Amino acid sequence: MTALLTCIIVDDDYLDRLSIELELRGTNQIRLLGSFSSALEAVEFIKNNKPDVLFLDVDMPEINGLQLFKNINSYAPVCIVISSYPEYALESFELKVFDYILKPLTTQRFNDTLMRLSDFYTIKEKAAAYSSMIEKEKVVFKQGHDEVHLDANEIVYLEAFGDYTKVVTNQKIYLTLATLSSFLEHLSSDRFLRIHRSYAVARSQINLVCNTTIEVAGVNLPIGKTYRSCLAQIKLLNGAGKS
Repeated sequence: MTALLTCIIVDDDYLDRLSIELELRGTNQIRLLGSFSSALEAVEFIKNNKPDVLFLDVDMPEINGLQLFKNINSYAPVCIVISSYPEYALESFELKVFDYILKPLTTQRFNDTLMRLSDFYTIKEKAAAYSSMIEKEKVVFKQGHDEVHLDANEIVYLEAFGDYTKVVTNQKIYLTLATLSSFLEHLSSDRFLRIHRSYAVARSQINLVCNTTIEVAGVNLPIGKTYRSCLAQIKLLNGAGKS
């Protein structure tokens, strides 16, 4: 990891905030931008400064930490929950938090998280160096340590998996460290169509269009409510007989 990360702390307990601040002083990986006693105090700061990492308590008055994280729509920070309550862990991981640490915080546990965080950003940086692109109908992306070259017409559909995108062809499935939105930025909108927050399809692979699903290569994929307007153009492109 080459870039210095930024972070904030949100916890209604002063001693718990101080504990995290002391741990951060022992590392040169992350710069603390602010420490807040409530989620309401942190909302505007997050909006204006977009810290890379959020250290959040869960059980706080007015807005809890998970509600705060759930309502951040402008970008995708890494969330690390530090809580006294193990019962929030399942909900946290369903929201794709990076880690869940039980209080009291220890130096060893905090350092383990920082090590994982460093590995995550190192992989992310390497993947960015091999970002998806189309060159003469070729799609190039990184899968692990391998560079994959595909003809654009080999791709059947794309599926979002958090920070990863599953690239599905008739022969093989690939997984690359790039969000679906960033992957699509490098693909021609004439060839690929977003139909759901988690799916995009190759227009040439569409077999059947229904009211709520699209069939590609024998697989039925959902059409998201906000993407229903694409139905009309799909039908026009693929013939009036498909419904």
